Amino acid sequence: MIRLLMSGLLLAASPAAGLLPDDPVLRTLVEGEAAEAGGDHAMLLDSAQVLKALGASPAEGQEDLAARWTHAANAAGITRSALGFRGRALGPAYRRGSLDAGGSVTMRQIFFAGQRAQILVAPRGNSAKLSIRVQNADGGTLCAKPVGGPQADCAWLPLFTDRYDIVIENGGTTTAAFYLIVR
Repeated sequence: MIRLLMSGLLLAASPAAGLLPDDPVLRTLVEGEAAEAGGDHAMLLDSAQVLKALGASPAEGQEDLAARWTHAANAAGITRSALGFRGRALGPAYRRGSLDAGGSVTMRQIFFAGQRAQILVAPRGNSAKLSIRVQNADGGTLCAKPVGGPQADCAWLPLFTDRYDIVIENGGTTTAAFYLIVR
């Protein structure tokens, strides 16, 4: 039942143009940003509720977009009862960022042994020159991909609990914005 409801919300909330990421959290972030830019407060509230239902929360130091979107929709007079959902205790963490031309950012993240690790990146707007690289503690590259199309992802099963470097680079000549999901 909840899958049907969420699928309907996601279809109803999709932006008119452009490809959408396959990952539901990335797709919801892109749709929410489109709703915010277009002043569609009903869609904005739907995106906030879906983001909460998916169990996504902001990475440390990042703004809670679901809270901001809910506040904006409520301020415009849009209210609905919250979706009921039970899911992962921690859920995915999201980060919104941008890089100057030629810039890069490295984030360190611990992943647990025997638990699937996944990192997804989606460009915001015209950010076609982004790339992602994941390196283990020894400097070995586990994944290196351009962020083309709606999203790029890296997934693996760590054999040992360890820290990994997530490197996002902008090889373009203009500032590039992105969403990052860490599961």
